[in-house]
Amino acid sequence: MAAPRRICVVGGGIIGSSTAFFLARLAQARALPVEITLVEGSSVAAGASGKAGGLLALDWHGPATASLAALSYRTHADLAAEFGGAQRWGYRQLDTLSISADCSGAKAARTRKLKGSDLFPWLNQDLVTGSDVLGTTDSTAQVHPEQFTTALVDEAKKLGVQLVYGTVDGLEQQQSGDAPYTLHITPLETTDPSPPRDANTPVRVSASRDCPSSLSADQVVIAAGPWTGELLKRLGLGRTAGRAKAIRGSRAHSVVIRPPKGKELPAQALFTSIKEKRGHAEPEIYNRPDGTSYACGPSDGSPLPTHASVVTVDDSAISSLLAQTAQLSPSHLSPEEGATVERRQACYLPVGSGDPVLGRVDGEEGKPSGVYVASGHSCWGICNGPGTGVVMAELLLDGKTSSADIDELLP
Repeated sequence: MAAPRRICVVGGGIIGSSTAFFLARLAQARALPVEITLVEGSSVAAGASGKAGGLLALDWHGPATASLAALSYRTHADLAAEFGGAQRWGYRQLDTLSISADCSGAKAARTRKLKGSDLFPWLNQDLVTGSDVLGTTDSTAQVHPEQFTTALVDEAKKLGVQLVYGTVDGLEQQQSGDAPYTLHITPLETTDPSPPRDANTPVRVSASRDCPSSLSADQVVIAAGPWTGELLKRLGLGRTAGRAKAIRGSRAHSVVIRPPKGKELPAQALFTSIKEKRGHAEPEIYNRPDGTSYACGPSDGSPLPTHASVVTVDDSAISSLLAQTAQLSPSHLSPEEGATVERRQACYLPVGSGDPVLGRVDGEEGKPSGVYVASGHSCWGICNGPGTGVVMAELLLDGKTSSADIDELLP
């Protein structure tokens, strides 16, 4: 029998988790001897994959990602049907609206009822100045990102994927031996010594006993989110990584609010445009099946920390978000009216030169390598994660993709 192919996926967010899961599924379907290891430096879904909004959109994407997005939207629905996604990770279809509002304190000049206001009776009708439908249950849906990513890892482990916790510090190409690459890993030895900023933030569990100091691999996938660019350079791949070396982090804040008892939220996502006394704001609000509402604000240029477990929160950004949501919906989202703020959090979105980067990185002198990149999805990681997992599995096992066109997404 042929020796099993060994594949290491670096990064336990939605992209790495999806890649590991679909790799294991495709290998099993074809009876291929493949050993898959998922390496995570903090905890599964520790970054944006645990703190994003979770909106899924079918046809909001540009030409380069349209095929991938369509595949991913279908795959989300298929996974939910197969694994009970409605119960396990809050999958549901929903309406998506754009809302404009004047929170500057000026008197509304409206003389008649705003058209379409029946769609959002939970909002402050005195402040809403305009609305439009961006998506319906035919084209937009949602998941709870942390629950979805964690569930994918659980299913991947059932298929034989090994999960280890540690930081990849080096990549050595072997000139001889049974595998061309050795990954050098520093095990995650202790929990984060600093207390979490939010009582709901998961505690980082020690996992040094589960992580070897090195791993042998025939193929390596770098799916490290906003840390991808730095990691590629640290591993000596910066010169040949193409667009991937530019992937970096952009910090975004968010809150999760539970309305007062008896106040229910409709299955809606809102993209808002708010006029304030001293400027303009555009928070996004996603109501979830668990009865909570998630709201996120703009990103900033705060430096990327070493790990997702030590991301800091700007209290002023959280205060602004809470003030905006409370004005938009005082009856449902205002702490002064009995709403509870369950999470105050921040994460770093993986951004780069525009579109995500999917594919194999060149070796020295343009020679093919066994190193691949799957990162740079910005705010669309959860949306396009499953599709990315499918095409990366095909690339790794077949050398080409058949489920989506990613020609414009190559490194």
